[in-house]
Amino acid sequence: MILVTGATGMLGGHLIRQLLRENNQVSALRRKSSEVESLKSIFRFYGDDVEDLYNRIRWIEADVEDYFSLCKAFEGIEYVYHCAAMVNLGKNDEKMLTVNVGGTKNVVNAALINNVKKLCFVSSIAALSDGNGRNPINEESLFSKNEKTTMYGESKRLAEKEINNGIQKGLNAVIVNPGVILGYTPNWSGSGELFKRVKKGLPFYTNGRTGYVAAEDVVRAMILLMKSDSNDRRFVLVGENCRHKDILQWMADGFGKLRPFIGMNKTLLLSAHVLELAGKLLGFTPLIDTSSAKVAVSQKTYSAGKFLSLFPDFQFTNIRDSIFAICEFDKKRT
Repeated sequence: MILVTGATGMLGGHLIRQLLRENNQVSALRRKSSEVESLKSIFRFYGDDVEDLYNRIRWIEADVEDYFSLCKAFEGIEYVYHCAAMVNLGKNDEKMLTVNVGGTKNVVNAALINNVKKLCFVSSIAALSDGNGRNPINEESLFSKNEKTTMYGESKRLAEKEINNGIQKGLNAVIVNPGVILGYTPNWSGSGELFKRVKKGLPFYTNGRTGYVAAEDVVRAMILLMKSDSNDRRFVLVGENCRHKDILQWMADGFGKLRPFIGMNKTLLLSAHVLELAGKLLGFTPLIDTSSAKVAVSQKTYSAGKFLSLFPDFQFTNIRDSIFAICEFDKKRT
């Protein structure tokens, strides 16, 4: 039996779909307040028999912040995919540490208590080093906290520490560090916020660069790693290193909208700094802070070479094609 945390999120939904397609028994964790119907839209995106897949899910009401509910949920579970997380790159929210770090600690301890055979933890490239600016960032790049570090990146780094603590206690686990994950979700959660803003009309772009990856590729890679006997514990998953400008323009093309045409590198940093100061003085939380703005304009490239050396036949989906498929489905749906 397989259990997925974060089952109602974007990546969790795509993962559950693939696990069910491979005829696995799947338990899906959900909070009392979770909206589960979004999974049906993800199934429709792939053209699946929606009701057949959905009815095969075994729902379990539990919360990663509640250790005792997790221990109960993990009874009889052999494999765990830990996808649950707060993803909010625009706010330095302390709640993120509670969910992403404390929640991961609870997952690790519940897995150990229930003798789970293997766990896959979804981290992020945000937990990796900034690199030296010359070579692509990889699994060996050591993290160093600085002014560019977001609360999200820090939370994922600390969550990885909890996974490694579990490994020291005998837990069999693997960590994946995906780039910005692009995948369809009806509520535009996670990176879906980019699609949502472009769909409404977005005139601005930044010239930053980072790693992107299709949701279905992250899912395929996670399943392969869970079946692998490799002793390696950490894998970067990036399909392509793209400029944010290109990503936004492809989204605009996909939706039939005007391409972003106003560059905001210096303007964005200044605006974020002013908003951050105003927020502190007036007691509100700005939509974007200085650290997030610096991420938006930074130039970073990543390498999935370690993963590809283990699975040389694996092919990542073209990012532009992935974006167009998401936009096309959304246009048909609406």
